[in-house]
Amino acid sequence: MADTGSRRPLIIVVIAGAACLLLVLLVAIAGVIGVVVLRGSDADPSEPAPAAEIVAPPGVAEDQPYLELSTSEDGPVVDLYLDFLCPHCATFHETHGVDLETLAGSGEITLRVHPRPMLDANSSPAGYSGRAANAALAAYAATEDPQTWFDAERALFGNQPGEEGLTDEELVERIQEATGVDVSEDVAAGTYLPWLQEVVEPEALQSVQGTPVVMIDGEIFEGDLAAAGSVREAIERA
Repeated sequence: MADTGSRRPLIIVVIAGAACLLLVLLVAIAGVIGVVVLRGSDADPSEPAPAAEIVAPPGVAEDQPYLELSTSEDGPVVDLYLDFLCPHCATFHETHGVDLETLAGSGEITLRVHPRPMLDANSSPAGYSGRAANAALAAYAATEDPQTWFDAERALFGNQPGEEGLTDEELVERIQEATGVDVSEDVAAGTYLPWLQEVVEPEALQSVQGTPVVMIDGEIFEGDLAAAGSVREAIERA
């Protein structure tokens, strides 16, 4: 009869060795899976999120914080800072919009518009200022015609919504009625929002306080914005 007692240590050693080998194998497999998961995951909080691509309107450099609607060789440079949710901007447009449009159309001024997303946090839901500016820019980009911008601006200020803003669908409809341009794709994609948020607004925060603001040859207009013709008179004197 075989001595089973002498075999037990050998059997135990074999089983223990096999168990260790299995454990090492499982650890190795888990490591490989972990590496694959980590490489395929974007949830690492220590890594900064990739920056959104900045798309500027046609004819605008990526770091240029304004849309130039007219260029004059010897006329003054007029910078207009506005926000489509700002009620004072709507009043400004009603009072001075035609004057600026006329001066730009006749080539008497270089008109630079800075459409700010300044009041994005004030709308409910947040973000209307930027979305409205994006829609107007999309219409302009489709035609590269300053008149398209003026038409979009008139549509957005002419019946300005309250803090609720307009839905994307309402923005698309209003812009299309005013300009004949379908901006639905750019509204859905937020094409120009990174440019507005990362280029236009930072420069505006350094240059002016609030909206509306008019600068003539780099000097802030300090006259009465509520008085019809006051801005045009100041421009003609420049």
